[in-house]
Amino acid sequence: MTSFESIGGVPVDVFQGLPSNSVPLCLTSWENQKKSAKTSEFIFVDLHKSGSSLGAISNHLKVPRSSEQTIVRKYKHHGTTQSSYRSGRRHVRSPRDERTLVRKVKINPRTTAKDLVKMLEETGTKVSISTVKRVLYRHNPKGRSARKKPLLQNSH
Repeated sequence: MTSFESIGGVPVDVFQGLPSNSVPLCLTSWENQKKSAKTSEFIFVDLHKSGSSLGAISNHLKVPRSSEQTIVRKYKHHGTTQSSYRSGRRHVRSPRDERTLVRKVKINPRTTAKDLVKMLEETGTKVSISTVKRVLYRHNPKGRSARKKPLLQNSH
């Protein structure tokens, strides 16, 4: 009986936790692993399931131990390494509404937030004034105000 198993087509020594051949797994550095994150996550989980220690895996794959530990913990908790859906309320406005708001402000910089809210309500989207201000702040149109000038006198 041999002590080798095949994980992802690469023979791995179960007792050592390292590949039996001298060529490392298809990932040699942390930058390469970022490119093929899905493949490397499965490799981490498979090596961990085969009984190799976190230290041996991280040393061989040249990956920070904390990163590998996070992936294995995520797999144990959720049963998968895929990213989960985010919680929270979805956006009321669409990216198209945001582009419309920014375009209206670029055409007429003196447009008020109330006017923009009314314009969006006509299209069927109900948003608050603070939401409109937040969108405009994110897209960073330059806000301007008129210069203060003295009023006209009778002598003028």
